[in-house]
Amino acid sequence: MTAPAVPACITPEQATRNWRCPLCHAPPGTPCQAKPEGDHLARYLDAYTAGRLTREYLAAVLAELVVITRWQIVQGGTS
Repeated sequence: MTAPAVPACITPEQATRNWRCPLCHAPPGTPCQAKPEGDHLARYLDAYTAGRLTREYLAAVLAELVVITRWQIVQGGTS
């Protein structure tokens, strides 16, 4: 008999990347930009609107940005 699989914790960054990017149409699981790895802010906004991100996490993402546009690349997520 094998033990039941334990569900992995999904980080907010992974929850964001589970959506297709509305700007560049990067598929789920794929970053919008490869080097340095990052995703468009629009992807974070969609994930927040769908209830996948908390308001606090989105605020932390926005606090790291110098310029805020829908096409802004968010590199690597927040700490």
